[in-house]
Amino acid sequence: MSANRRIAGNVVATILGEGVGALLNIYVIILIARELGPENFGAFSFILAFVGLIQLVTDMGITNLLVREIAQNPERYPAIIGSVRSLAWMLTGIVLLPLSIVCLVFIEDKDFGLSLLLMASAALAVMHAVIYGAVFRAFERMTFNATFFVFHKILLLVLVLVWMAGEATILNLCLVYLLANIAQFLMFFIATWKVFGRVELAFDYPYLKYLLIEAIPVGFSMLFRKATLHVDSILLSALSTPLALGLFSAAYRIIQIIEMLPFTLSIPMYPQLARLAGTNMQAFNDFLNKILRFYVMIALPVMGGLFIFANQIIGIMYTDDYQSAGALLQALSVVVFFIFPSSIMIYVYTATQKQRLFTWVSLGVFSINAILDVIFIPFFDALGAVIGTAFAEAFFVISSLYLLNKSGCIVDVVSIIVRPLLALVLAVTVFELVPIFDGILMLIVQGVLFLILYAALLLVTRAITLAEIKTVAQGLKRSKAQSVDSQLEGNG
Repeated sequence: MSANRRIAGNVVATILGEGVGALLNIYVIILIARELGPENFGAFSFILAFVGLIQLVTDMGITNLLVREIAQNPERYPAIIGSVRSLAWMLTGIVLLPLSIVCLVFIEDKDFGLSLLLMASAALAVMHAVIYGAVFRAFERMTFNATFFVFHKILLLVLVLVWMAGEATILNLCLVYLLANIAQFLMFFIATWKVFGRVELAFDYPYLKYLLIEAIPVGFSMLFRKATLHVDSILLSALSTPLALGLFSAAYRIIQIIEMLPFTLSIPMYPQLARLAGTNMQAFNDFLNKILRFYVMIALPVMGGLFIFANQIIGIMYTDDYQSAGALLQALSVVVFFIFPSSIMIYVYTATQKQRLFTWVSLGVFSINAILDVIFIPFFDALGAVIGTAFAEAFFVISSLYLLNKSGCIVDVVSIIVRPLLALVLAVTVFELVPIFDGILMLIVQGVLFLILYAALLLVTRAITLAEIKTVAQGLKRSKAQSVDSQLEGNG
């Protein structure tokens, strides 16, 4: 199988898995938000934000490096995964012991302390699952990852429905997440054992030392990026009200769901970027520009759709108590424009051996977000957090493009953005002049009409040409024909 077809197959499997999983996750979040109400949902969002940082600290970028290590040295898979498993269990103990003491002894609200501990345990279970998931990624068998992701969301949905039928407290909800995440870990563990063979625990100190040293820059950058995602919730909890946190979380959760798409698309792009960066910088730049152009064309209609239909989306997903979140989602829509290109940046920095630069940029983004939150939240509540998030994400993309340009990664920003942006402005202007109707069916119909109008305007503004569409179609036909020929040869 050619590299392009392999990448395409993994992209399709991942998109299908992430897509179905994302829809299930959206439904789960809607059920939880409706059941808890804005204030309790805000408290639960704080717990999620806190344990998300714990999970990132324990991972420190090791799983990303694990993919590279196994892909480059597949024969060493048992030794590599055996050592990383030992490290993961040690980190689990190091984190859980002091956290248990803090949660069970020093936190006065015992239910909150126990909820925090259960959710932290659930996050650590995900870390173990991701280690085994990295094995399937390294061997480019992402169908397993996609399948288990969907199974995990189905199980979580079932458990949440059981939770709603019983005593629907935050404590019991955290227990639901723990059970679902343990099941996900067991699925990956058993599948890895069956597909690649059982691996015993090992401890290769020199190798683990090397792995940790290599992971530190990547880990810190991921930590800062993850912290940026959660700093708004944490500072809203400290500087504003639970209601403001709940409203912001309801709107921002939609952005986080959308964010899964560009990150999913970016994962299979990394190997090609890495190869080109080491052999042909001009080809690397051409490939990067194509990726960013594609991302911009997708990001803009999503951003426009959120801006136009924000109130309708909030009305469908949540109860009337969340009505004020519509304005927040409308303001957050601008963030979508930046999260698409930002999703590929970690792979661009890594491919060009600029990991340490990525760490400093990520620290800058986190600092800007936190500082703006501290300044604006006391005056504007949840809208202050939106301002911090939007400016921080814009800084990340703009500064990355500038710094990468200085190091030889040339991106033609004007040709990538101007014409698609003009098409979007025209499409949004048209829809601002027509009435927007409520209801799921009307949202789907109007959303499809908006996409059709945007696509037509892409052609009118020559952001994309019929010749380019024809070239892509011919390429897809050739790929399909080659796939059929390969199957016939195999059957013969």
